[in-house]
Amino acid sequence: MKRLNLIIGKKQIAIASLTVLLGAAVAVNFIVSSGKKDEVTPPTTQVGGSANYGDTSFVSNDAGGDAYFAQARLDKQQTRDEAAQVIASMYNGGDMTKDELTVVETNAQNLSSVIESENKIETLLKAQGFADALCYLSDSGANIIVKTDGLDAAGAAKIKSTLLSEVEVASDNITIVEVK
Repeated sequence: MKRLNLIIGKKQIAIASLTVLLGAAVAVNFIVSSGKKDEVTPPTTQVGGSANYGDTSFVSNDAGGDAYFAQARLDKQQTRDEAAQVIASMYNGGDMTKDELTVVETNAQNLSSVIESENKIETLLKAQGFADALCYLSDSGANIIVKTDGLDAAGAAKIKSTLLSEVEVASDNITIVEVK
């Protein structure tokens, strides 16, 4: 009779764990974004139909921006904790090859780097005078959420400059949302 770890290979466990991690991230993203769709107004456009640089989307929140940021930070931390737990359980599995351990270590380092960059961007934005800020980085782009009473083109440029000083993201893949 074959042992269980031979039937279910190490690679299959690693792939399944990463799939669960990706699924959890997508679910949290869906939950956070689906609750706010009705409250976001699209940016204004020029006569030609393209969006102006510095245009923002405004979110009205009856409970106040502080409650929004508190819940968003909680959701973000829970997602990060789940990701770290999956990586730790994979690393401590004990039956991985050296190459598989290298992949897990690389994933852990990437996660740590993303968390550090997000925190640094949030801190810099607060230091620049924004009441509160959240940053979500992904492979394809960045989402910045700021609490302010009025975001103009100069403020949006400041946010973009701060973001680009820390990470490389295409300008088309940067989203700035204002919460009042």
